[in-house]
Amino acid sequence: KAGEYTVDVSIDKNPPVTGNNNMDIAIKDGAGKMVTDAKVVVEYSMPAMAGMPPMNYKSDAALKGEKYKATMNLSMAGPWNVTVKVTRADKTQSAKFTVDAK
Repeated sequence: KAGEYTVDVSIDKNPPVTGNNNMDIAIKDGAGKMVTDAKVVVEYSMPAMAGMPPMNYKSDAALKGEKYKATMNLSMAGPWNVTVKVTRADKTQSAKFTVDAK
């Protein structure tokens, strides 16, 4: 959930892998209607670890049909924090989850 929105994310690789992972993002409003007029940004990061600074990346999602498409390029294996930000009518809502890249 991202505020009043239901965000359904699918990734073409399960589990995600180092390198490009394509995402389909379906967003529905409170009435269950597909949202096709939002700005959608995928932010993904890995926290700092011993000897490594934190890594933070962004990918703008493009609307294709009723779903948004984005690509996450994961630079290394391990846990990544993913945030899908949905901006509509000057209001941003976020859905957060974690993926473990292999």
